[in-house]
Amino acid sequence: MEIIMLVFLIMTVIFLCVLSIYDIKTLTIPWWAAPAFGAAAAIVHFLMADVTALWILAGLIPGGVLLILSFIFRSCVGSGDGLASAACGCALGIGRETAALCAAFVFCAIFCTILLIMRRVKRSDSLAFMPFLAAAHMVMLTAEVFL
Repeated sequence: MEIIMLVFLIMTVIFLCVLSIYDIKTLTIPWWAAPAFGAAAAIVHFLMADVTALWILAGLIPGGVLLILSFIFRSCVGSGDGLASAACGCALGIGRETAALCAAFVFCAIFCTILLIMRRVKRSDSLAFMPFLAAAHMVMLTAEVFL
């Protein structure tokens, strides 16, 4: 694995962990945080000339899909989750971000199923998604470093 991508993956995990804490406390994330991180990642990629503009734009697709879903299903998916995923896609690319997003959905489904079985939550309850996205990126970081 390239050292540049490893650095971007570590920065993404830190970014998502900070947003997770905020998301758990308030069930929202600051509107400016994700665009700022995405823009910073894109600028660094351009300055390093390690990827193309198309690579960065393609990285926006997973977050863009999640953002569209947030507008369609207002109460189910937050727009901040889509923005954060798009920002991470700018840093990591479409392949890594799609894999992380899919893993986050699986983690969330397993966790919610356990909570529902234990009767800790109802189907109508809200849950912060950012911790699952952070956990998926941590698993991806661990897998890329050690495998």
